[in-house]
Amino acid sequence: MSIKQGSASYPPIVKQAKILGYVAETNGIFHSRDIGRGFSLSGNVYLMFGDTFCNDSNGEFMGLVNNTVAIMEDFKQPLRSKYVEYGDNGLVKPFLPLTPEEVALEMDGKGRVALWVFGGVIEMEDGTGRLWYQKSIDHFNGFVEYIGTGVAKVLETYGVEQQLAVERMDGLVFGAYEPRMGTFSVIAKDEFIYLYGDRPDGRIILARVDMGHNDDPLGKKEAYYYWDGENWVQDWKKAKVVIEGMQQGAIVHSRIFGEDRPYLFVGTSKTADSQVYMGVSAKLEGPWEIKAVCKAEGIKEPTKEGKWMYCIYPQLWFSNENAAELLLTWSEQYPGGVVAAKISLRRLNTILA
Repeated sequence: MSIKQGSASYPPIVKQAKILGYVAETNGIFHSRDIGRGFSLSGNVYLMFGDTFCNDSNGEFMGLVNNTVAIMEDFKQPLRSKYVEYGDNGLVKPFLPLTPEEVALEMDGKGRVALWVFGGVIEMEDGTGRLWYQKSIDHFNGFVEYIGTGVAKVLETYGVEQQLAVERMDGLVFGAYEPRMGTFSVIAKDEFIYLYGDRPDGRIILARVDMGHNDDPLGKKEAYYYWDGENWVQDWKKAKVVIEGMQQGAIVHSRIFGEDRPYLFVGTSKTADSQVYMGVSAKLEGPWEIKAVCKAEGIKEPTKEGKWMYCIYPQLWFSNENAAELLLTWSEQYPGGVVAAKISLRRLNTILA
């Protein structure tokens, strides 16, 4: 089977979906958490999580951390994640740190600051990473106020354990009434970083920014150009909608459907239907052909009315693309966790035979 042809038939058809279990902590402590967005840095694979309900070794609740990261130490064991750093209070250390002003806001009881990363991390030429996070404030009354989108630098540090350090750039690149570029998915191609994000009405547009040799372009709003259907323009209001109706997901390079369809999308929709959606495209600008291919199910929290699966992502590091097999993760609502599943796609050779 040539890589040019790909291993899976098109359009994609799921032959089998098998739940493998939770992506659990190696220390045996269960933390309810969500997101589970994967990224690679210097050959290591990590998963980023959102709200993490931390427990002690007796299963007693210790506190809530709004974002965490764990290393995946063994590509053959996708269910084993390891937190490598804890704070002085015994809680898992946040991945993205709060500023002194944000700490003061929380101490004053004005809300909980949430820094969530749905879009992934881009590895730069120097081995460091960049991510785009969305900042919100939970006012404890059912209202979560979106503040804007910022950029942060990720680098590995080496001590007793391998750890990550995150440095947030000053300020936010995009405000509350501007597009959330990079918070849906980010991907690199040639000298550019391509960023998918919701405009204020929730429809997804595409921007790109020069990778450059430092952080200057990434922190400047005027450095971002938007796809209008024909050209790259500076006015985001002229951007063409490239993806409709999706809530979370990832766009990745993949050879599973052949060289003429090198970009794969896996995610979930805004309708809370627990469906796994898959799409492919010849270009990052689209057009994207996206369809539901199977339903995500829970473990502790089965899919039912009021309970649905979200944050559905492909994890190519643990997939076997040559065998048309993909490992996916999705999130259960509290008190559940991040579920890993293997989906087997219809092979191309079963069609040609």
